[in-house]
Amino acid sequence: MSARTIIVFLLFATFSLQAQQQSAFHTNVDLAAFKYDKDMSYVEMYYSFSRTGITYAKDNGTYTGAIVVHTIIRREDEQQDPVIKNWRVPVTLTDTSNLADKALIGRVNYLLEPGKYRFAVISRDEAKPEVTDSVEVLFEVRDFSTNAMRFSDIELASSVRKIDEDPANIFYKNTLEIIPNPPLLYGKPMPSLMYYAELYNTDAEDFLVKSEIVSSYGRTMASKTMRRSGKHASRVEVGSHKLGTLPSGVYTLIVSYGDTAQKYTLSQSKAFYIFNPDIPFDTLQASQIADMIASEFASMAEDELNENFDMARYVATKGEKDIWASLSGSESKRKFLTKFWRDRDPDQTTPFNEFYSEYKQRVMLCNEQFRTAYRAGWRSDRGRVYILYGSPDYIERKYSESDMKPHEIWRYDYIEGGVDFIFVDRSGFNNFELVHSTKRNEISNPDWERSASTH
Repeated sequence: MSARTIIVFLLFATFSLQAQQQSAFHTNVDLAAFKYDKDMSYVEMYYSFSRTGITYAKDNGTYTGAIVVHTIIRREDEQQDPVIKNWRVPVTLTDTSNLADKALIGRVNYLLEPGKYRFAVISRDEAKPEVTDSVEVLFEVRDFSTNAMRFSDIELASSVRKIDEDPANIFYKNTLEIIPNPPLLYGKPMPSLMYYAELYNTDAEDFLVKSEIVSSYGRTMASKTMRRSGKHASRVEVGSHKLGTLPSGVYTLIVSYGDTAQKYTLSQSKAFYIFNPDIPFDTLQASQIADMIASEFASMAEDELNENFDMARYVATKGEKDIWASLSGSESKRKFLTKFWRDRDPDQTTPFNEFYSEYKQRVMLCNEQFRTAYRAGWRSDRGRVYILYGSPDYIERKYSESDMKPHEIWRYDYIEGGVDFIFVDRSGFNNFELVHSTKRNEISNPDWERSASTH
């Protein structure tokens, strides 16, 4: 079995497993943040369980059971005490057949300061506490306090409908009942994707909102454009897409704001899954879904795409940098990055891009070894040299000479018959700057020792 076949097989296995897990005691969690006030964001956590794994007691023709849910929310920087919330979810049924088709869905809300958090969710069968499940989700609560135009996070749903105001309905907001879909799984069991988002501080009287379904290899599979009018501090955006004809895989919903000339300047995205076992992959689709780079970009927000290209600037040409500067919107940047790294793949007949993998590994190592209090490791001079040329054949470290500032000499024997790179920590804060190199087209200062002297 080839590597590409294995990847496609694992993709099918993943979706098969997800479909099977709906019939077990399994916790699904999704999150979305919305604007609240200048200090806090309004965070909704959506959860679902299959009713199959619950222990029921029969009483007068009905079946009753319950799940006890505990959540612990910790901020990544640990500047705050954890937020703990516990609640009980009762279940009453008159029929216990076909429980696998009856998901138990709920929503809870939090007010949180912007920042990165870990949401730990532990669920237990009340009648059998030893039956448990848990899930941990990393989530960034975005800051909506400014007057800048932006989208909220996207809530993916199984149903969106207009209803009368109903404070008792936990799924009611802004004249709508929105039933979330925490597993983010669509396809044969749920052929239509629906979504809800909020758009803040629109600055034009007339504008466009476009929603697209993009495959993991960057192809737009469906697209809708709606014309909107009127400036609003906050407005609701809802929509839907039919997914019944799309093959199983990972996809991204992208919602974008643009002017009437179809120039899109703002977008928000959300990854989801499709399981359509009756729709086979064709050879091209199987090959392209095996491309893990495109899949990686499909789940990135625009700021993450920008950071990816920033890290790629060391190997980008001037023409590529100019093209990137002209791009706007997430989709065009995803397609550019997919092509950018594919063009550097030394063997495009395999699903593995050795160049991109090595580049990412070098960036990660630089972030670990060369970071300072105010600069990521890949942005440092040592990071740039390591990313471009790899690990030196020899490093001479001189940190304790009384008449010289701390410095390092990196030696590469295979480059141009042997070259040196010399880095000096002029500030004493572990910020080693490149002051001299014998490699062509790098900084050259044969008198570097004078600038590195402590006298």
